[in-house]
Amino acid sequence: MLLPCRFTILGPPGLACGDTRLDLGTPQQQAVLMLLLANSGSFVRIGEVIDGLWGEHAPATGEAVVRTYISRLRRLLSAHGLDAAISSRSGGYMLDPALFAVDAMEFAELLEASRQEREEGHVPGAVKLLEQALALWTGTALAGVPGEAAERERFRLERLRLVAVQELLRLRLERGEHAEVAAEVPLLIERNRLEEPLYEIYLLALYAGGRRAEALEVYRMVYDLLGKELGVSPGPRLRAVHDRILRAEADPDELAPRVEPPARREPSLRPAGARFVGRAAERAAFLDLLEQDRPGVLFVRGPAGSGKSALLGQLADDAAAEGRTVRRLDASTARRAPDSAASHAAGLRERLERCAEELAGAAGLVLLVDAFEKLAELEPWLRDDYLRRLPADALIVAAGRTGPSAAWLTDPAWSGTIVIRHLEPLTTAESTALLEARGVEPGLRPSIVDFAAGHPFTLSLAAEVGRSMSATGQPARREAARHVVDTVLALLAGDAPSDLHRRALHVSAHARHTTEDLLATVLPDGSAPELFDWLRTQPYVETAAHGLDVGGVLREALDHHLRWRDPVGYERMHRTIRHYAMGELLRGARDPHASVAVMRTISHLRRRGGVLSRYVSQVGEEDVRACEVTPADHDEVVAMARESQGELTAASVRFWLERRPEAFTLLRSRGSDRLRAYLTWLTLRRLEPDELDADPVVGEIWHDVSRRMALPQGAHVGIARHLICPAFEAKPSPITDVFQAWMLRRWLHEPGLAASYLLVANGQLWRPLMAYLGQYELTQAGADHPYAIFGHDWFADPPEVWRDRHLDEELWGERRPGLFVRQEG
Repeated sequence: MLLPCRFTILGPPGLACGDTRLDLGTPQQQAVLMLLLANSGSFVRIGEVIDGLWGEHAPATGEAVVRTYISRLRRLLSAHGLDAAISSRSGGYMLDPALFAVDAMEFAELLEASRQEREEGHVPGAVKLLEQALALWTGTALAGVPGEAAERERFRLERLRLVAVQELLRLRLERGEHAEVAAEVPLLIERNRLEEPLYEIYLLALYAGGRRAEALEVYRMVYDLLGKELGVSPGPRLRAVHDRILRAEADPDELAPRVEPPARREPSLRPAGARFVGRAAERAAFLDLLEQDRPGVLFVRGPAGSGKSALLGQLADDAAAEGRTVRRLDASTARRAPDSAASHAAGLRERLERCAEELAGAAGLVLLVDAFEKLAELEPWLRDDYLRRLPADALIVAAGRTGPSAAWLTDPAWSGTIVIRHLEPLTTAESTALLEARGVEPGLRPSIVDFAAGHPFTLSLAAEVGRSMSATGQPARREAARHVVDTVLALLAGDAPSDLHRRALHVSAHARHTTEDLLATVLPDGSAPELFDWLRTQPYVETAAHGLDVGGVLREALDHHLRWRDPVGYERMHRTIRHYAMGELLRGARDPHASVAVMRTISHLRRRGGVLSRYVSQVGEEDVRACEVTPADHDEVVAMARESQGELTAASVRFWLERRPEAFTLLRSRGSDRLRAYLTWLTLRRLEPDELDADPVVGEIWHDVSRRMALPQGAHVGIARHLICPAFEAKPSPITDVFQAWMLRRWLHEPGLAASYLLVANGQLWRPLMAYLGQYELTQAGADHPYAIFGHDWFADPPEVWRDRHLDEELWGERRPGLFVRQEG
C-alpha cells in the first residue's frame, strides 16, 4: 500500500511521501511542478508552461527545457511509486490530484469550516479552526519558485492568508482580546500599508481598549497615507467606524462587526461600444452603485486627456441599459460672458436648477457631470443644497481633474456614499484595441502605443494622424509626429511661467526621476529649489520614492519637442544628466533599492541605444538587504552554488569563503532572512599557487592579465567570480539589477582598478550586453567549465572614455520603426 504523499506550498515548496521528503530539483523545475499542481486535474499545454515560467523572455530552447524538467519529475515520482502522477496528451501535461494531499487545500477547508462555525454562533470553535489553518504556513507561499505563474499563485495565496488573519483578529475582538489585538496589528500594517481592513481592526481594538484619542490619530494618519499614495480617501467601512468613534455614540463592543466573509457578485458588463475600450474597473464600480439602489456619488478623477468624457458617455449607456433615467451636464460648456467667472457660475447654476425641476420625482436618476472642477465656486451650494433636492435614489457621477474636496469627505451626511476612482493609463492591450477600433493599420500601432503610454487622448489623436497617413500615401511623418507632440503639450503642460521653468520641465521629462540635486547640476544658477517646488505643484508631476516623475506621454512629448527644436541643448542636457547618474547616483547606490533605482535611471537614459534596456527590469522590487558573509552562512552559500551551477562552482565558492570571505556580498530577504542571491568580487594583485590549483578558472583569467599588461604598483584586478541568483537564471530581475549596479560602480569608481572580469553561466543571454558595454570575451577559456568569461582593460579604455560610448545611439537612435521615430532630412 502506498504511503500518502503531501505537497506543501504554504512556504518553501516540498513533497513528502510518508517519512521521505523528496528533492524537487532546481527552482525552475519546481516552477514547472507547481504550475501543474495549481492546475491539477486539467491538462496544461506546453506553451502555457513556457509562458508561466519565462513570460516574454522565454529562451529559444524553452520547449526542450520544459520537457527535460517533466522527464526528471517523472523519474523522481516514479521512484516513490507514482508512475502515473504526470500524464501527457497532445502537447500538454496533467498532474493527477487524487494521488496527493496539498496543504493549501487543507488551509481552504479549515477556513471555510471556521466560517461555518461562526455562522452557527460558535466563536471559540471558529477561532481554533482559523489558528489551525494559519499554523500550516511556514513562510512565504511558493518561496523561491520563479516565474510569472508562480508569482500570480503566490499573490493569490498570500491574499487568502491575510484575509484569514483579519478574520481571526475580528473573532478575537469579539472575545474581548482588545489589548492583544491592538499590540499585534501594527506589525501587520507595516507589511501591508494600504490594507484598509487592518486599520479598521486597529481602530476597533484601540477604541474598545479605551484608547479613543489614539484611534482618532490613527485614522488621521491613514487618511493622509491613502491620499498621498493612491489619491483616494478611506472606504465607507473605515469612515463609518471613524465617524462613530468621533461621536463616541456607541459602546466599544457594539462597534466590532460580525465576521462575514464577502459574497460579492462580479457585475456583468455588457460589451463596450465599438469605439470604447477599457475602464472595466470603473464600469464595475458604477454598476455596483446602481445595484445598491440608494443615493451615491462616484468621483472619477484624472488628468486632462485621460478619457473622462468618453467614460461618462459609456456610463450613460450602461445606466440606460439598466432602465435608469440619465442626464449629462458638461460644466465646461455653459454660456459665459467673456472673462466673467461669475457669469459662468451663474450659467451653470441655472442649468442645474432647470435639470432639477425637470427631474423632480424621477425614479432611478443618474446625473453625470463632466469637468467637475469648473463647479468649484458652486460646490458648497451643490453639496449642501442642490444634491439633497434630487430624488432619494439618485446616483451622481462627477468627472474632473481633481477629486472631492475635504468638505465632502468630512461631512457625516455623505459618509459611506462616496466612491473615488483614479483613471490609470490604458494597458498595452487596451491601447492596441483602441487603435484597432479607430482603423489604424497594424504596422503603425506599436510605435503609437509606445509613444502614447496609455494616454487615451494621445492615442486617439495619433490614431487620426495615422489613419490620415495611411489614406493619403504616407505624408511626412516628422510633421505628423510634431503635430501630435504640440497638441499634447498644449493640453497637458500649457504655458510655463518662464524659459527656466520650461527647461526644468524638460529635465524632469528626460530623467527618470528628478531631485533638487539633479536640477542644481543641470541648471547651476541657484534656481533649483524654486523650480523643484514649482514642479511638485504641477498636476502632471507625481512624487515617487526616488524623486519627481513626469507621466509617460508628457515625458515623451517633451523629449520629442526638445530634440527637434534644440538638438544642441538636448545633447548638452543628456550628457549632464548621464554623467550625474553614472557619477553621483551610482557612487551613492549602496543598498539594493537604490541600486535598482539607479540602474533603471541609466537604462532610461540609454533606452534609444537598443540594448541596455533589455537587461534591466522596469517594474517590481525585491525586499532584500545586503550583508557580509559569516561562518554560519558557509553551508547555505555553498549549497546554493551547487544547486544553481553544479559542483565545480560549489567547490570554488567553498575555497574562496575560507580564503577571502570579505569578497562575498549576500542578498537576504528582509522578512524571512532567506538567502536570495550573492556576488563575489575578488580583488587580486597576485595569484598564489594554491589559489591557482584550487580555482583554475581564476588561473585562466590571470593568464589573460599577464598576457595583456604588467600590473603597475598599487593597481589590482577585480573579478566578479560568482553571480549566484537561482530564481532568475534566464532573465533580468531587480536582483540582477543590483549586481549590475555594483559592478558598474566598481568599474567606474574603484581606485586602482586595472582590469575587470566577469563570469556568467548563461553566456548566450548576456553576450549582447557585454558587447555593448565593451567587454571582450576570453575565447581561449578552457572547455571544462560552463562559464563565459568577459574582461575589460581599464588602462587601455579608461572610464572617462568608456562611459561616453554609444552616445549618438542614445541621443538619436530609433527605438522602433513606426510613426514616432526620428526622420532624416
